[in-house]
Amino acid sequence: MEKRRHPIKSDVFFLPQTNHKTNHKHQTNRPSIMNNQTIINDVTAISDAEFKYTLSSDFGLLDEMDYGCSGIVLEATVLHLEIKNIPFLLKTGKRLAARVYKMYHHALIEAAKETKAHLSCIAPDSFLLIYPKETHETSYAVDAARKIAHLLSHTLQEVMEKHVIPNFAIGIDKGNILGTKALSDNGESHTLWIGNAINKAKAISHECNRPFYVGLSGTVYNHLDEEHRTMTKRILGFKKQVEIWSTVSYQFENIKKHLYQTNILIPFEEE
Repeated sequence: MEKRRHPIKSDVFFLPQTNHKTNHKHQTNRPSIMNNQTIINDVTAISDAEFKYTLSSDFGLLDEMDYGCSGIVLEATVLHLEIKNIPFLLKTGKRLAARVYKMYHHALIEAAKETKAHLSCIAPDSFLLIYPKETHETSYAVDAARKIAHLLSHTLQEVMEKHVIPNFAIGIDKGNILGTKALSDNGESHTLWIGNAINKAKAISHECNRPFYVGLSGTVYNHLDEEHRTMTKRILGFKKQVEIWSTVSYQFENIKKHLYQTNILIPFEEE
């Protein structure tokens, strides 16, 4: 009689054989086959529907809308913050990456409250802060970005550096954006934001690197007054107006453009 071999380590992953009756029972408990016609009908309904939108900066309106072709359109200054070293952190461990993301997130929640911005988490390494034109001047949003950059890179530096050196950038553009209600995988709603200003802000944040934490599009820079373009600095004993922003070339949609970046930040005022 042949001797039964000793089980090898990988045997623990093998499923035991079952009889035909059990197999049949297991098959009957399988999820039902996807209904292609239902999917076709749902997608066709969205394809054929008229997209209805409201011109408003009232973000609460999105809660009252359904998941169809509806939304709000507003003109706003958009800040896109990118955490630069998330890919590096993932190599070290997912828990560390998640911890650092949450640290940024909680800091931005408070910063958004302080600067009266609408905060949206759009990816595991990036956030949007939206400042509607109706309530915020472009210069206000730019000052807010410089304050947020100071908060993350200086005020929270010691806390951050327990885990990672703060490495991020904020890109800023302005224009019309569309917000529409979407359904996530777990059945909860979230807002999907779409607009060229968001894409450009994202491209600018990708181009900037510390210590130049904040970058502007040409559109935003052209809307700044002299007070937000220059600062007074003492040089050789004399006060002079010097430019806050330096110009850098970059590619956006295969077109050469210029962004304006700075490493001169503003602290949040102490209460």
